[in-house]
Amino acid sequence: MSIGVGIIGLGTVGSGTVEILEQRIPYFASQLGLDIEIRGLCAKSEEETAPFAARGHRTTTNADELIADPSIQILVELVGGYEMPRRWISAALRAGKHVVTANKALIAKHGAELFPIAAEKGVCLQFEAAVGGGIPVIRAMQESLQGCEVREIRGIVNGTCNYILTRMFQQDEDFETVLADAQKLGYAEANPTFDVDAIDSAHKLAILASLASGKFVDFGKILVEGIRGIGREDVRMAREMGCTVKLLGIYRRCDDGRIDARVHPCLLPKDHLLSRVDGVLNAVHLEATNLGPTLMTGAGAGKLPTASAVVGDIVSIARRIASGRVLPLPMGFYNADNAADLLPAGEMRNKYYLRLSTRDRAGVLAAVAQCFKAHDISVATLIQKPAKDDAASIIFTTHRCLESDVQAAIAELDALPESLAPAKMIRFG
Repeated sequence: MSIGVGIIGLGTVGSGTVEILEQRIPYFASQLGLDIEIRGLCAKSEEETAPFAARGHRTTTNADELIADPSIQILVELVGGYEMPRRWISAALRAGKHVVTANKALIAKHGAELFPIAAEKGVCLQFEAAVGGGIPVIRAMQESLQGCEVREIRGIVNGTCNYILTRMFQQDEDFETVLADAQKLGYAEANPTFDVDAIDSAHKLAILASLASGKFVDFGKILVEGIRGIGREDVRMAREMGCTVKLLGIYRRCDDGRIDARVHPCLLPKDHLLSRVDGVLNAVHLEATNLGPTLMTGAGAGKLPTASAVVGDIVSIARRIASGRVLPLPMGFYNADNAADLLPAGEMRNKYYLRLSTRDRAGVLAAVAQCFKAHDISVATLIQKPAKDDAASIIFTTHRCLESDVQAAIAELDALPESLAPAKMIRFG
């Protein structure tokens, strides 16, 4: 049985997917007994499709042609964005086609609409490449870890941020300098907001948290903080404390059944497995019953690593089609009526790093101590750096305390007459 594949989007990942399929289709036939054929490629202009047409592929600039083609059983969407991919995928699912996408933003924002359509039509909507690039974390959670309950996830899921923080930590450089270099090297976009403000990480964390909890975790309702506020002094202090700074997506199932899901910079001790994941690498650290701690790490982006995950989904679906028993991986739980009960940010309990910039005046520490006492914040350590030009830098770490208390204390401390700049706060991971 011949299985037709159509691909919308021939950019970095799309062209990589075609390249891998061209290489591996003979293997799929000889070793897996799968007759997979590329039956259509779509891009927004003929200039983009021309190199593929020259290699003998059927090409078009109209995605609807691929959706309407009955010889295409698997539609692959690799364009990115929201509205057009949403329309294409919805139409393909309703037409009874299986869909593969790498579009984490779409899954996070519109998955609650699309997965019920796939379930109703009995077709697959697979998205391995949406989180972690080439790291097979999605299928692991959907299949391999079914004998476990995933209780906690900590993930480095954005290579741009990990590269920036690694450089800041290892080379004692400031954020803006490293960001500019990351843009020159192609690790960061000209407009880096999506990455450095942690929107991309929030999309991915919402997907992982949904899979772990069996509930729909709305990325628009989780705490999200990026890395712009991390200063060189904070990185130096982390080094002094035997820690690194990483942007983490965190999921935790609370004892009362609520879900703690958030994305923000964290201080990690150097002996934590994630602290050793540097550069543009991604990693997902799982804590699961019956299994214990597990770390998956690898290339989180890039042409061929991400394309390899896309091809893995294509082969997974093709094997189901060839068997005559298409049993989609269960995603029916991912709908708005099954929304997770999220722990409010103010109810989180963490250990905190706080850095205050104040005038070098008598009574400042007494005022800070009184503020901490009023908000039930217990200090673990205190470091005061030598004053420069009448400015003092005071660093505290706390025992575990309530987020709302810490935020209230910060607001009061920022309002002190002696305060020179807003307090810097980083949570311990």
